[in-house]
Amino acid sequence: MANMKRFILVIAFLAICGPHPIGQAQAAPVQIAAIGDSNIAGKGVPSSDAYPAKLERALKAKGYDVVVLNNGITGDTTKSLLARLDSAAPQGTQIAIVWIGINDLRVGVPAAAVEADRQAIASRLRARGMQVLLLGPRTGLRDDPRFLLGDAQGHLNPAGYDQIVARTLSQVAALVNRAKNK
Repeated sequence: MANMKRFILVIAFLAICGPHPIGQAQAAPVQIAAIGDSNIAGKGVPSSDAYPAKLERALKAKGYDVVVLNNGITGDTTKSLLARLDSAAPQGTQIAIVWIGINDLRVGVPAAAVEADRQAIASRLRARGMQVLLLGPRTGLRDDPRFLLGDAQGHLNPAGYDQIVARTLSQVAALVNRAKNK
């Protein structure tokens, strides 16, 4: 009789709470590392208005389970990003968005050398199994005051970051789909 009562209590508990799969882990979100200079860091805007935060919100609004890390450093160059690449795109990163090079160009590094460094960054990330999206160094918005803060360096305002998200969202979504299917 005691066993029957226990059985009935277990059945009642399961009926109320529902079955819970034991040992099944919920899929982790796709980790995206946005790495580069002030274009990623969001110089002059709140972190919630920078490209990584806006991109994460846009992807989540489309139903993607993602986390976008903001690993941009204002003033960064391709050489310094190469030196910190392992920490900029930490273990677990599946997608890296690289936006770097404008500071190199400003100090006179030849465009071919900047592009060679950008390709070296992408190659090292791909060798670690990441998908890579290379942006800029010039966004095409630097001559439109509607998208700029008005500082001498041409940093983007929140509307400028909205434009960059709109331009890159489909590309990043495709990379997320590929990452989920790996």
